[in-house]
Amino acid sequence: MARDCYYDDSQLQKLFAELEPKRRAQAFRGAFKRAADSVRRTALSNLRSKIRTNKDLERGVRSIVYKKKAAGFRVTVGTKKANKKGKGEAGYHLNRQGLKKPVLIWAEDGTKSRKTKTETKIFRRSRKGHPTGRMKRYGFMAKTRNQTEGSITATLHDEIRASVARIAKKYGCT
Repeated sequence: MARDCYYDDSQLQKLFAELEPKRRAQAFRGAFKRAADSVRRTALSNLRSKIRTNKDLERGVRSIVYKKKAAGFRVTVGTKKANKKGKGEAGYHLNRQGLKKPVLIWAEDGTKSRKTKTETKIFRRSRKGHPTGRMKRYGFMAKTRNQTEGSITATLHDEIRASVARIAKKYGCT
């Protein structure tokens, strides 16, 4: 039994028109941030189901809200280097040799099979060349995209409505 749904957003449009441009942008950015965070949470749950993680590795799944250019957001995996004081590093895994490696990037797409060479132009190895392995593709971000693609538009519309109403109430446009 199909039911027609009708939503009258004329009040919301009047409210939006009353807001100054800076507050409109603020409302959109807040809505995009909340929607991006929900996608990020889904990505983290998919990551946790695929590989063993820790806090440092999970910080490599980042949500970025566009500020200046077109309105929108993206959720991505990557690394972030530390600042001058050594703080803020994200997305690295500390391996057995004590080296920090950007594992999330490799976990998403996998790596091709690697091997050593027996002989190079500079030196000859004492042992024969051998395979050193590969990392399989986990594809947790692709799974996240498939899971959230259909529902994110509706979520974003709800968030924008709530954000515009919240900003309008805060700055006296009732």
